[in-house]
Amino acid sequence: MSAIMEPSCAVWWGASPWEGDPRPLEKVTGRPMDIVYTWHGVDQHQVPTDREVALAREGRMLHANIEARRFEKPGHPDLSYRQIIEGELDDSLTAQARNIAELGMPFFVTFDHEADAKRRYNTRGTPEEFVAAWRHIVDLYRANGADNAIFVWNVTGWPDNLDRLPGLWPGNSYVDWISWEAYNMTGCELQPHWEHVESFEDALRPTYEWIQTEGEKHGIDPGKPVMIGEMGTVPLRDPRATAAWYAEIPETLRKYERVRAVKLWDGMTAPTCDFRVLRDAHAAHGYSRAARDPYVNVPERAREAIEDALALAEQARRHAERLSERGLRK
Repeated sequence: MSAIMEPSCAVWWGASPWEGDPRPLEKVTGRPMDIVYTWHGVDQHQVPTDREVALAREGRMLHANIEARRFEKPGHPDLSYRQIIEGELDDSLTAQARNIAELGMPFFVTFDHEADAKRRYNTRGTPEEFVAAWRHIVDLYRANGADNAIFVWNVTGWPDNLDRLPGLWPGNSYVDWISWEAYNMTGCELQPHWEHVESFEDALRPTYEWIQTEGEKHGIDPGKPVMIGEMGTVPLRDPRATAAWYAEIPETLRKYERVRAVKLWDGMTAPTCDFRVLRDAHAAHGYSRAARDPYVNVPERAREAIEDALALAEQARRHAERLSERGLRK
């Protein structure tokens, strides 16, 4: 299995769905998600969860963001990168790697997304420590058989943060895909100075162009596939503009050939920062139009390859269970 694993001639379509359930979005769009984005801490042993495995066995790929936080404790307190580097979380990370290996299908992994964000940068550790923690996790996953893990470096993509990216780059041999976000937050109370409307293309373009023109001089391979890790808009004053924001996504993607996957962030962070498309009829209409576009529908041959991988994984799981029942597997 290729560590890069790009779709051919189309873009994978996914979401971080509200309450972790992609089915309401799939019902509205009339199509399955290619990728479901989930959230975990480095202290969690059960990654993926049983619920996520069930989603995968139905034909979806999984993408997990593994945060430098303790998800097993109330409030999800931060961990330092130094704790990860020194091996304090190796037991849980090893369990994650073995679970992912056992899944037997492509599994996208991000460590501590948005490390360039103002609220995150230099808080859990230095950029150098972020890089060392990232490499520690990748090395540990690989040593424990997770060859199906595809490592996705995800940053905010905000123009003001671009100068932070070189110091956060783990290296070409430790990153398979490059990812950033494409948001419009007009009127969101958490962004009080955001009064303009930024299109999907406006949000996507700056980091795309930076990677293509500046990346190589900083050791970043501009030929790596790109994933828009999160995207969405809050409802706009003109409902037609909300629908158009989503509906125009496929046509924009056709201009940026390195983008091979895009995922909606279907969540809410404050009353005026609501990105849940099913809570707004115009957003749902535009999003559904986009989801049905041929450019974001992976060719059947690629989907069949994923289904073949799933079938092989299921056969291996059943074989292991039979051996266990006969006392031949510890």
